[in-house]
Amino acid sequence: MRLPVCLGLAAAMVSFAGCGKPDTRALQQLACQHVAGSIDVQSVSQIDTLRKALGLAPGVDPLGTCRELGVAIDNPAAAEPAKPTSEGEN
Repeated sequence: MRLPVCLGLAAAMVSFAGCGKPDTRALQQLACQHVAGSIDVQSVSQIDTLRKALGLAPGVDPLGTCRELGVAIDNPAAAEPAKPTSEGEN
């Protein structure tokens, strides 16, 4: 009775030993791609959530990290330049 249990335990340990470390760069890219089109760059809570998802320190810019990973973060507010208004127009 002990032999099958020991063999099962040994097989489980061998299968877990085959698992390597996760590819953190790929996981970070996936997180950046997931939020790239929908993030509000003015929202402190969304930026903080992205920073935590990427595993970054509090002082590190998560948007810059996404750009370094090759993921473009769209900023709709920055895409449209401000339209100057003249004082004479109403």
